[in-house]
Amino acid sequence: MDSTRLTKALGYTVGDLLLISAEAFDTRVVRTTPQRLLIDWPWREADPESTNSWDGTVGFPRDPDAHGWLNTPWRLEPDASELQASDPCFVGIPPTEVRVTSIERFDPPADFGFLPRPDYALEMVPVDAIEDQEAGYVLYLNSQEPIHIEVLANPN
Repeated sequence: MDSTRLTKALGYTVGDLLLISAEAFDTRVVRTTPQRLLIDWPWREADPESTNSWDGTVGFPRDPDAHGWLNTPWRLEPDASELQASDPCFVGIPPTEVRVTSIERFDPPADFGFLPRPDYALEMVPVDAIEDQEAGYVLYLNSQEPIHIEVLANPN
């Protein structure tokens, strides 16, 4: 897999101020550990031709104050600290202002173990954590995740 860093792609530019959100969606907790919980991820499927294995889950910190929450825009209801294995929950993205820090193109699409295989990724950081070098997350633009992205300001 080759990846190329871009400054512009698909209507987005590095430096853009975006508003991202996703309505809450029903899912369930698959497994918990003292530090994390894993939820069934409804928008991806395992790639049967992948060299990587993906079990259909995405992990979240159980501690609401954990730094790991700066590495995902997704939020859970009820709070992750209250959830146990097999509990129903909601996962969504509250309206969040982010700054695009990088755009990456994968050619061929990236093999991470799930479908659809990502072809473009937007790397971003929430504006309220812009000074934190470890904060930020990636959104795959061809994902089935129902993320609404609105460009609020373009630096150019």
